[in-house]
Amino acid sequence: MSALRTKAIIFEEVGKAVVGEIDLPEPTADDLVVETEASGVSVGTERWAYIGKRAEMTFPFVPGYMGIGKVIEAGKKAAECGYVEGQRVNFSRSRVLPPYDGSWMSTHLARAVVNVNYEYSPDALDVHGCVPVPQGLSAREASLTGLCAVALRGIEMAGIPVGAKVLVCGLGLIGQYAAQVVRLKGAQVCVAEVNESRLELARNLGADWAVNPAQQNLAEVQQEIAPPGFDIIIDTSSVPEVVNGLFPLLRHRGKFVFQGWYPPPSAIDINAIHSVMPTCYFPCSHNDSCVSAAMRWAAEGKLNVASLITHLVSPAEAPQIYRMIEQNTEDFLGIVFDWRGEQR
Repeated sequence: MSALRTKAIIFEEVGKAVVGEIDLPEPTADDLVVETEASGVSVGTERWAYIGKRAEMTFPFVPGYMGIGKVIEAGKKAAECGYVEGQRVNFSRSRVLPPYDGSWMSTHLARAVVNVNYEYSPDALDVHGCVPVPQGLSAREASLTGLCAVALRGIEMAGIPVGAKVLVCGLGLIGQYAAQVVRLKGAQVCVAEVNESRLELARNLGADWAVNPAQQNLAEVQQEIAPPGFDIIIDTSSVPEVVNGLFPLLRHRGKFVFQGWYPPPSAIDINAIHSVMPTCYFPCSHNDSCVSAAMRWAAEGKLNVASLITHLVSPAEAPQIYRMIEQNTEDFLGIVFDWRGEQR
């Protein structure tokens, strides 16, 4: 294997994204060299990183954790794991050299060195590394299934049963996916969102009830459709004022999934939820099995990804895209960088 130089999106400093070239490490026997086709943007995580609110990340670094690409070289040990040249893979991180290695992300780049022989200690978080992409699934759709996997981890933790009545609050990508997966599991879902276009999309994708809390009283709707309270509430908003208003809508001894990322310090009112005596879940990240399941559902037509994509753009547009995300200057949902024109 040979040393590589590649184009990459780089967060140089707080509030500054650029497209540049970086050197990649010499691939080892455990590595794949992947030619990236598409990489999806995790709007929440990458926005927090871009504005400097993720303390575990140090500038400069290559963002992104949802890359799709074709294997162009496979190291000996990687090949022994079943990876072959020409195979398409979904990878969540890659190896990059200092000074661009200041985060656990790194998939927004034209070529990637991906270690597939990773092992986790018993105390480590089980997270997605690299898995094959099923036949028939486009790169742009596959690149956003990682966020479905994030939703799926929380849903699996909560153990949502058939027939349960579930409220999903917030209809970004994770909320949209959560609503779809809850219905795939046989539950009924009510979605809540103040953005009308996102609310209409969820209706079109099968939500049983759709509520705009700015126009309807969510508590009154809950009394109509789930008088004892919702069996499960999934919050993706991460807004303390919103979260605090959800607790009274949960039935006694129900389940609450804190599906968002809640920047410290938090103004969440623990006392408000205390009297409901719920079981609370705090999912983090996603793993290989959830990513594989999400891609399989998408390939089989059970999960709608295409309707969630609002921006398919060149990596050269990254500076404008991240400014748009930070400033919320236009309506957006799923954002995908198309790398096929960036190969060297």
